[in-house]
Amino acid sequence: MSEKNFAFETGKISIAFGLGYGLGDSVVAKKIFDLLIEVEPSCVIDIFCKEPRHHDFAKAFFSDSKNLNLILSHEKFYEQHVGKYSLSVWVVGTHCIMFDGANVEHLKKSPALLNMALQIQDYNNRMVKDFKPLGFSVPLRNVCISRILNKNFFWFLSCGGVLPIHDEHVKINLSPAYQRDFKKLKLGKYITIYSNINRQATRLKSKTWPMKYLVEYVALVKENFPDIQIVQCGGQEEIKIKNADRYFLGVDLELTKYILANSLLHVGCEGGLIHLATALETTCLVFFGSSDWHYFSYERNINIASSVCEPCMYIAVDYGCVLEAKEPPCMLDITPQDAFKATLDWLKNKT
Repeated sequence: MSEKNFAFETGKISIAFGLGYGLGDSVVAKKIFDLLIEVEPSCVIDIFCKEPRHHDFAKAFFSDSKNLNLILSHEKFYEQHVGKYSLSVWVVGTHCIMFDGANVEHLKKSPALLNMALQIQDYNNRMVKDFKPLGFSVPLRNVCISRILNKNFFWFLSCGGVLPIHDEHVKINLSPAYQRDFKKLKLGKYITIYSNINRQATRLKSKTWPMKYLVEYVALVKENFPDIQIVQCGGQEEIKIKNADRYFLGVDLELTKYILANSLLHVGCEGGLIHLATALETTCLVFFGSSDWHYFSYERNINIASSVCEPCMYIAVDYGCVLEAKEPPCMLDITPQDAFKATLDWLKNKT
């Protein structure tokens, strides 16, 4: 641990900010992190990480904030110190904001933050706390409502519009220290793609585009745009897509950010790298099957939604296909030709 004091020892409004879940969830959590600072510019924030990988996410997405004080292990420090903070906050994926504690006397020094906390609590009492288990019932409820109101997940994180989430942009900066490393790659013009298929997985996620489609899509792009490279990004355990030009799997997140930020287009199913690339202002071509495009899509992206079946992500507890199909029909419905046509239309305007 650093020699710096905990945030609650600084004498300022202190916030314990819990970081968990996946990469995309951590990108989205940055939106709420920045919102807290907007409401209380002098606050001091300690991030508590659930798992080792969340330390990497915190460093890559949050460490350039002047309000960030410490990045800590949840297991080692949270239970011991959480009650000492003015406010302790968890962003539950893309779905809701929860508190582990709030010190009203401390928060009286920041009426705007206290008011925000009270509004969140009121929203949660009405819309969140009666739903168990939280991890599936609240997301499923949100997805159903999003289709009726035509609102995406940012509206739910704003607690129904009462919090000042002004737009869909999440501020993720590039580290100048990695600019030279990126330039050494000499990538030229390229499209990034990811498979979201883990070689260790016993069952494919139902939102994953089939590997045979990924391979065929790569072939179509390479045949028609031989001057554009196909660059695969993703985790170390991700299966390589045959005939991609370059592979950057499991590389440092800071370098991955540069690769995504300079891509002509980022291609893949709804997931973490889509959130990150979008935050870096790269347009994404996104495939929606079991995950609902009403809820998860960004307006700035090219979103292709399946016309087969209905989104079932939070109905199937293991995120598998409800029909128990080895290859979910929703994702088979989005063909490589569909994806290539969207890419062709985009590149005509881009290049």
